[in-house]
Amino acid sequence: MEPIRISSPADAISYTGHSLGYWPKESLVCVALEGKALGPTLRVNLPSSDDVGQTYAERVAHAVGIDHDATAVLIALFTHQPWGHGNQKPFAAMIQGLKRRLATAGLLVHDVWIVGPESFATYDGASPATCGTETPLTAIECSILNAELVYQGSTIEQSDTPSIPELFAAADHDAVESALQDMVTNPAEGLGAAYRLWMDLIDHNAEATHDQLAEVLAGLQHVGLRDQILADMPGLNEPMAATLFGATGEAPQWDRIDSAEKLLRQLLTIAAPSHVAAPLTMLGHICWWKGKGTAAGNYMHVALTFDPDYHLARLLDQMLGAGVVSGWAQHKNTAYRNQH
Repeated sequence: MEPIRISSPADAISYTGHSLGYWPKESLVCVALEGKALGPTLRVNLPSSDDVGQTYAERVAHAVGIDHDATAVLIALFTHQPWGHGNQKPFAAMIQGLKRRLATAGLLVHDVWIVGPESFATYDGASPATCGTETPLTAIECSILNAELVYQGSTIEQSDTPSIPELFAAADHDAVESALQDMVTNPAEGLGAAYRLWMDLIDHNAEATHDQLAEVLAGLQHVGLRDQILADMPGLNEPMAATLFGATGEAPQWDRIDSAEKLLRQLLTIAAPSHVAAPLTMLGHICWWKGKGTAAGNYMHVALTFDPDYHLARLLDQMLGAGVVSGWAQHKNTAYRNQH
């Protein structure tokens, strides 16, 4: 692949969307620069008000600083708040605080842009109280970098919310309950067979039959097997806690995780309401590993709608609410998009 060259504000803003894979909304996006090379991209929700003290700026600066090779930062604010002529500049105190924090960490802020629903501009205009001259968003679509990335196959989705497959499209409650009953009769043999079937399907990226899907879905109703499958999914010889939290120095086998994600999405089509919480929660866990917090939260919301007491979904939902990011997503050598 040819090196990515950013030569205009439109190029830079276009790159944020391609890097994330979707067009952010009400978000602060920071792109780290490692000398002349592009580093990781960080997206966080904008604060609910401008009066956020130093906590928000500290959290963002700390996250950017995890990349020890970073020397500078590009920043973009994506917001629907008005910022044109006659409007107060949004988030001024927060941006100033963030600049100070980044400077303290030895990171130069090269540029800051503000991006609205129809136009973008430099954040600091002719005076500190105003933004720069507006440029239509169509300039981003026409930018050279955007054209090159689209040509290479990159796309920008409208949001980070995953399209959850149609639930219950071929729901088979009886088949799953029958498989569950067989596992109750002989737990060791039944759960072992479900585990081996799962491993065979994702290791060979095979198409599962309806009966195989029912057997795997029944197995996932057992918490112990569900956790073992989650821990083994990355294909690493590491303790369960390390893989579940994405806290290993070695990158997971993302292709293997992608195969597991495909299989879990197939399970949703046959799952009845009483069986759907496990695959939904596991799909959310995969999104969390990949650093897709919004998508993970969406899966947790749907899982808890069907089973408000599903413990793993509640735990992950609390972690997402606290802003916990998986270890893999925090480092460029292990992060998902770095591998693809």
